[in-house]
Amino acid sequence: MKPEFLYSKLIEELSKNRSVAVATLISKEGSGPRDIGAQIVVTEDGAKYGTIGGGSLEKIVIEEALKALSEGKPKLLKLALRRDNIPKDAIATNQLCGGVVEIFINVIQPSPRLILVGGGHVGKPVADIANMVGFRVIVIDDKEELANPVRYPYAESVIVGKPDDEVGKLQFVKSDVLVIAYGEVETDYRVLKKLVEVKFPGHVWALCSRSRCAWMLKRLMDEGFNLADFRGRLHMPAGLDISSDTPEEIAVSILAEVICVRKGCAMPVKSMDVSNVLIK
Repeated sequence: MKPEFLYSKLIEELSKNRSVAVATLISKEGSGPRDIGAQIVVTEDGAKYGTIGGGSLEKIVIEEALKALSEGKPKLLKLALRRDNIPKDAIATNQLCGGVVEIFINVIQPSPRLILVGGGHVGKPVADIANMVGFRVIVIDDKEELANPVRYPYAESVIVGKPDDEVGKLQFVKSDVLVIAYGEVETDYRVLKKLVEVKFPGHVWALCSRSRCAWMLKRLMDEGFNLADFRGRLHMPAGLDISSDTPEEIAVSILAEVICVRKGCAMPVKSMDVSNVLIK
């Protein structure tokens, strides 16, 4: 298979907001069906492009690639292409080539999306910073003067319409981040309600006061919604407590928390400053 085709499939999957696994033969001792550098691309739905040797070897690699995709982590495999004298750290393949190979499975994920609802004073720097740190940005607002390609030239999509309706039309994945920064109580509530209704799989940040947060969550529960699945994925009020004041500072606090949650950093975040220890 031509490498152009193999990598075009990889790019095609990433463009659809889906992760792919690339399995590469990185070492070989003895005989094996393919040489070092042979690759296959495995998609989330189990499709395979290219070949790394066929038979039970390839079957095991595909199974492990799907596990890697599910976990979102790369892995290294050692496989014995024989039925006896199997190294302790190797997986038996039932093949008879005689050699031992190592396969590195890399998980390539698409750039994460940040869906911004509300393109106003806080929304604009949220989107700007998100774009700066590598998010694909989608902007939704019902006012064209706030949601337009001139204001957000880098956006993957700029949508003008009723926010909760437009949110309901999107297809989401687990890595998506959604920030509610519209600023009007009923609109914010309707957007949050829509996310619960469609079972939004990612994390939600809502720009609101503590009292508004409590009011929205209580209203949802009073209306019969079970929020158990959203525990740990709702961040209300949005942002780290850094005494932010201006729209730009608030945006920094929100994106700092988004990055922290995605990276699994410790809460509360500790300063890296060591100057007080070093200064004599």
